Amino acid sequence: MPRPFQYRDSILALLKDNPIHPTVDWIHAQLRRGHPRVSLATVYRTLRTLVAEGTLCELPFGTSESRFGLTLEQKHYHFICEQCHKIYDLPIRPRMTLERSVQAETGHQVRRHTMEFYGVCRECTEGPASVTSLRPPREQKEKTE
Repeated sequence: MPRPFQYRDSILALLKDNPIHPTVDWIHAQLRRGHPRVSLATVYRTLRTLVAEGTLCELPFGTSESRFGLTLEQKHYHFICEQCHKIYDLPIRPRMTLERSVQAETGHQVRRHTMEFYGVCRECTEGPASVTSLRPPREQKEKTE
């Protein structure tokens, strides 16, 4: 039986090779290819540990499933495509003035912030109209994950 650190390393390798901010279910399904006996609970525990130590970021979007990605920088922004549901890390510098403004105007002590931009990604806008782009969002989400 593999030790927990082997799952950790496998999850990190999986996320490095697939920078799509996948769901727990996607990670579990992919991980089972190499570790057929790994449980969903083990994947959840491992992800929680990696988030707690700052290795991964968790993107909780309302009541839908959380998505996970490697933390290249503690503060970074995301773009979420409303058509294909891919999540991209944005290569722009975080606006630290936002934290200072919020702190100055509210008196709250800001430790970090996140920001997501929503729209249609370049692949969806540049790609030809196809049957794939006309699928309902749930089917597209499963296809891209």
